[in-house]
Amino acid sequence: METLTITNPFSILSKREREVLNLILQGAQVKEISASMELKSNTISTFKKNILSKVGVSNNIELFKLALEHKII
Repeated sequence: METLTITNPFSILSKREREVLNLILQGAQVKEISASMELKSNTISTFKKNILSKVGVSNNIELFKLALEHKII
């Protein structure tokens, strides 16, 4: 069986997850993101949890480092 190698872990994010990611990378907090996107804080928290899981990190610092490595920011 062939193994799929993803060179950029951010490529698997949905459009909405990328929107949330961009706001996180700009330093926005969950409440700020929820207000700007007109979604509940719980929804944004779920997006954030899914983003962290999909790219294989456990916190914002690791997320920023990974984004730098992949020239997302």
